[in-house]
Amino acid sequence: MVTLGFFIVLVVTVLVYWLLPRSPVRTGFLTLASLGWIAANDPLSAAVVLALAAYAYFMGNLIAARRTPLVHRLGVGGILAVLAFFKFAGLLDAAVADIGRFAGALPEFHLSHLLLPLGISYITFKYISYLTDIHWKLIAPGKFIDVLCYGSLFTIFAAGPIERYERFGPQLREAAPEFLVAYLDEGLYRIAFGLFKKLVIADWIGYFIDPVWRSPASYDPAIRLLALAGYSIQIYTDFAGYSDIAIGSSRCFGLTIMENFDWPYVQPNISMFWRHWHISLSDWLRDYVFFPLSRVSQRRVWLLGAVPLIAMGLCGLWHGTAWHFILWGLWHGAGIAALQWWRAFLRAHPGVRVVPTGWWTRTASALLTFTFVTAGWLWFRG
Repeated sequence: MVTLGFFIVLVVTVLVYWLLPRSPVRTGFLTLASLGWIAANDPLSAAVVLALAAYAYFMGNLIAARRTPLVHRLGVGGILAVLAFFKFAGLLDAAVADIGRFAGALPEFHLSHLLLPLGISYITFKYISYLTDIHWKLIAPGKFIDVLCYGSLFTIFAAGPIERYERFGPQLREAAPEFLVAYLDEGLYRIAFGLFKKLVIADWIGYFIDPVWRSPASYDPAIRLLALAGYSIQIYTDFAGYSDIAIGSSRCFGLTIMENFDWPYVQPNISMFWRHWHISLSDWLRDYVFFPLSRVSQRRVWLLGAVPLIAMGLCGLWHGTAWHFILWGLWHGAGIAALQWWRAFLRAHPGVRVVPTGWWTRTASALLTFTFVTAGWLWFRG
């Protein structure tokens, strides 16, 4: 996203967008521009988003007409099958590379590079929420051009946030009639803030800590711990910077995209961390994984232990098709499960004394949470 090409497309698209008549002409132009940007970066991804938009549009109308769980399951199942197909290519990647190296004469290539479309995780999650919200009667099916714009909007396509159609669709239908300088002011400020996080903080931290990661045995344990803490800050400013750029770029079109990061490292426990880290993903997992799984069984072992592990294991798999991502997700799932068991214990034993609340206990809790999260980044980095 932080490329000259992206910002050239952004400037030209914003200029033309505000010169056009109101929606749906603007929506159509924004969609075409988004598809053009996607196709220029990854033609396969453009084809996938077109196919998934058509599928989601058709199934959304069918779900609204039939209102049966079976139709909803078929709709979501089809999207999950697409995601699984492309993600499975990532799991095969190592095996294919090993075969290539063993054969010797064959050129080495990576299957995931050939088959993993840009933004596939974001596309599929958006359309799963779209179909599910129709099934839950939270939204009505949208027009095809709106559904396609929802899945392809280039400002949030590759790095999120995972916007919901219930917020996004009405903005397309009720688009601002005229350009306001405030849109540009807010958008450019947010973009600048995101570039600062990404290019000044994240990239410079990476410059200092990357040598430690490449040759950890060459450095003292204290330096390695500092590098791990630095990576924790780096990955936050990197992800949050991308989100700021996406939110700011969208604001230039008069669109309001949900916030995605809100001081996660000062939160007092792992549950609060996930309410402030990658908020769009956390909310998605809560609404479409945690809550549905919680209705499967009321057994405490299932609710307090299995559900967090399954949901966060899927979260890790969403980030990448490698075991270290899954282990990272399970690490966080175990932390959430432990917190839930502790809270259940306190509810069952109201007489148990706990440390009184105060600024110092909150600070200690935040430091403990930061330490737990930072340790988990060891899995994430792989």
